[in-house]
Amino acid sequence: MKVIDIDSHSNPRNNVLTIDPEYMHIGPTGYIDGNGTRVTVLNNKIIQIFRNDEKKISYKKDLDGKAAHYDGSVRYQEVTRAGVDFQFISVGSTDLFAYIDLEPAAALCKAHNDFLYNTFVKPYPKTFNGLPLLPLQDFKYALKELERCVKEFGTKVLLMPTNWKGIDMADPYWWNFYERALNLGIRTIIVHVSAVFPDCRWVGKERFTVLGPDGTRGRRIVSTPFENCSNVVNLIFGGMLSNFPDFKVAFLEGATEFLVGLKHRMEETLEDLPYLRNKLTQPLEQYFDRMYFTVDSLMLKNNGTCLKYVLEELGPDHLLFGSDYPHEAESLETCALIKGVCGISSEVKEKILGINAMTLLGEAFSA
Repeated sequence: MKVIDIDSHSNPRNNVLTIDPEYMHIGPTGYIDGNGTRVTVLNNKIIQIFRNDEKKISYKKDLDGKAAHYDGSVRYQEVTRAGVDFQFISVGSTDLFAYIDLEPAAALCKAHNDFLYNTFVKPYPKTFNGLPLLPLQDFKYALKELERCVKEFGTKVLLMPTNWKGIDMADPYWWNFYERALNLGIRTIIVHVSAVFPDCRWVGKERFTVLGPDGTRGRRIVSTPFENCSNVVNLIFGGMLSNFPDFKVAFLEGATEFLVGLKHRMEETLEDLPYLRNKLTQPLEQYFDRMYFTVDSLMLKNNGTCLKYVLEELGPDHLLFGSDYPHEAESLETCALIKGVCGISSEVKEKILGINAMTLLGEAFSA
């Protein structure tokens, strides 16, 4: 059985990127203040604030973070040592360049995707595959870059933010774009929560400034579950999954446990409201059969109490292993934690660690 990590990241140093000289001044770049807080700047705007004491990571000692972000050999050694056979890598953040001018966005996406392929995928094709960035502010440019990645790099999936400028990833706004992606052979959309950048309008943003200003991570308390739940509702009731029966959708990051409550509310409400039932072309369960969710380290605490609850309610066939490596402190240890949970059969663990990902993304392992 292959162990497949569906969720990992890389943040390259600017000096390893091949960026058109006219756009070098845009960034992204970072600096450290006197308290050790790391501030990321893009196009002269602060887009992320990461305090020195968060996750006990010291950016005073290492400005660029772990070498695994930009060194393929280091990542390969760490990943294989942890028992992971295959890992999907995104570069930067899903909508990192989606809120700047189009021309530099296209150039920066291209540079980051080239880095992703040349650093990880090309030298280790049996271990890594890339989730490319796209300039989503213009479909023509986004499709051009997606087609390039499909033809040159063997890209098999489409990476989308949960929203762009408040437009849900399931909104009809994207449907022509999705149709072209299907023509390129894409059958899986991987969704990463979008809630950090100042121009992103995530669900409930205006009501939760108490959790910190734009760029801070405290907002993830609500932004991750709110965004993922919004996507699921719109995918089902907005017609996206009905109109695109070939697509499957996988959600990265946590909040899987919130989907259980959401599904219960859907089931209860559909019994009472005929107008909502009329929006569906198939039973609710069949929509959930085309959606996948990741198991994070929080679900494994207390011998996997939360994971067992989710398994009971959602079943074992649509849960995926996602480490969030190398962002999270636990990172690749999640693989061993899943294996160590008592009271869950080895067959179910194998599904979570790899079999379900093979079902979802089998073509991506043909390299």
